[in-house]
Amino acid sequence: MCVILDTSARDDVFGTTQTTAGRQFFKWLETRRARLVIGGKLTEELTASRVFEKWAEIALSDGRITNFGKSEVEKETHNLSQNWAGRSNDPHVIALSRVSKARILYANDQLLCEDFKDTALIPKPRGKIYPTGESQNATKQRRRLLQRAKPCPNQ
Repeated sequence: MCVILDTSARDDVFGTTQTTAGRQFFKWLETRRARLVIGGKLTEELTASRVFEKWAEIALSDGRITNFGKSEVEKETHNLSQNWAGRSNDPHVIALSRVSKARILYANDQLLCEDFKDTALIPKPRGKIYPTGESQNATKQRRRLLQRAKPCPNQ
């Protein structure tokens, strides 16, 4: 399955103090059942972290990351920005989802999460949010999402 990691949650996964959700997400990426998609402005934001950048160098070579061309994502971002109806300031993340067909997002930005689930911005299949909470319910939701997620269209 294709997944997007927003910069707002990057340190949950690649920071010195990972959250429970971040550790589970990282383990999921390491199993190679998920593929992280990056591209355009999001790539620049994520690689501002040296830890992520080092991991990404290896992950790109062994297929855990798919990098969508900067021009392809920027073109879609530009198209979206012309009539941006989203609540967040992240049309580049929505554009990456549209280009890559990734429908799972890990983010701590509530407005971006609302945009990601908006079918006017991301048509079918509908976008899903990776739960970030520490409760038992959030843990169950993460487990269910990871088990039910469909393969990445590009796999």
